[in-house]
Parts: sequence; C-alpha cells; structure tokens
Amino acid sequence: MRTPDPRNPRNHRKRGPGHARAARKHNPLRRPADRLRVLVNVLLIVVLIIGLPLAGWAAGSFTYDHYQGITHSQNVGKHQVTAHLTANARHVVPGAVPGGAVGSAPVTWTDASGTHTGRTVVVEGQKKGSSIRIWVDRSDRITLPPENSSVGVITGVTAGIVAASTAAVLVSGARVGFHRSLDRRLDAQWEKEWAQVEPKWSHRSER
Repeated sequence: MRTPDPRNPRNHRKRGPGHARAARKHNPLRRPADRLRVLVNVLLIVVLIIGLPLAGWAAGSFTYDHYQGITHSQNVGKHQVTAHLTANARHVVPGAVPGGAVGSAPVTWTDASGTHTGRTVVVEGQKKGSSIRIWVDRSDRITLPPENSSVGVITGVTAGIVAASTAAVLVSGARVGFHRSLDRRLDAQWEKEWAQVEPKWSHRSER
C-alpha cells in the first residue's frame, strides 16, 4: 500500500471556516458558562448598535419638539414696534455690549390700541427723542425678542448625545456586572467541586 507523501499539497484536506466553527462548538473544554458569556456579549453589541442611535434620536426629537412647543407658546403675540425715548439713557454700564455701553431709558410708542410707555435697554449715545425698535407682547408690555429656532436644535442634539452616552454607560455597566456575577458563580462552583476532588487526590498522592 502506497503511503501518501505529506509534502504533496494535494494530500492535505482543506479545512474551511465551517470546520473551525464545528471544532469550537464541540470543544470539550468549553463550558456552558462560556457559551452564555459569548451570547450575552453578542446581545449587548446588538443593543449598542441598534439601541444607542434609537435612544439618541428619541431623546433628541422629544426634547426638540417640547422646546419648540414652549417657545411657540411664549412667542405668540410678540411683535416689534417703533418707540421713542422720552429721556436720555441713565445707569450706564460700561462695556456691557460690543461697541459701547448699555443703559436704560423710558420710551413711548403708539399702536392700534393706543399710546403706551415703558422702560427698555438702550445703547450708549441715544438721547431723548431717538427712535428704537422694541419687542412687545400681546398685552403691550416690553418683552425679550423671540428665541431663535437654532436654540431648539442645539438643545435637541445635546439631549440626544446625553441619552446615547447614558445608554452606552448603562449597557457597559450591565456587561461588567454580568461578567462579575458569572465569575463569582463559577469560582464558587469550582471551589465546591475542588472540595470534593481534593481529598481523593491527596489520598492518591500519599500512596
């Protein structure tokens, strides 16, 4: 009978990825706990890949919509009018805004509902009789300008990033906690089995 030449590549069977997977699957040294560890790792990776974007998108969308709703309700009725200073600016604060100082001055304006008065912030150099544009609400009270919609976008993006980061920390913490719990369980099981085997080994070594 002719012995195959080991130096001939044709005499070597090719072993594909399936053989490696089968070898790992039937590895007698691989415990059920090892398979459970791999399964949990795979599941957590899937959660990270799918859950993090979803958590960030959900938190960002909710925060943006909520912020836009509040902003819209606050901005309803706000409109600009032209007012005139009835006195020079007082209580000047140097360097409060770029290019000058800021003070407050009494103003008056007239619209369809009549003549109104109030006090607002003005830039240094404006004198009595100067005209300025101010924002007033539906009750004809001086108010702040409407907030820019970009603030809502920034708030939503920030909330999404925080939510995704928090989810990542929670998943990582769950993974660490699971592995530590599993390791403690395996250590306890090993000590129990060793307590049963060690006396037999000790007795055998005495012979």
